[in-house]
Amino acid sequence: MNRWLICLLLTGCQALAQPPVAAMLAEPSPEVNRLVAELLGVAEVRLANDALVHDSQLLIERSKLQGLSLEKPELFKLKLISKHCWLSRVSTGQTAELQSAKCIAK
Repeated sequence: MNRWLICLLLTGCQALAQPPVAAMLAEPSPEVNRLVAELLGVAEVRLANDALVHDSQLLIERSKLQGLSLEKPELFKLKLISKHCWLSRVSTGQTAELQSAKCIAK
């Protein structure tokens, strides 16, 4: 079940009382690759080692194996809520918490 929903239903979660802030990773984290792949519903993605270290947004284009791709790129945003890092897939609204990565406000 979505953690946000659980948080709202059970406790009114203090983290939700604070507005989300654009964030960046304090240092590179392999957890980002796993989480992006999970949100995209694919087995694996390859991202730059410094993905989300210098910016709060990540834009992913589909592979262009046979020329021009007409699919829209996927935009991901990293946010800091309370002291927790959350990655969201803008097109679907899906969000997931990064468990081990440390974020800083942008």
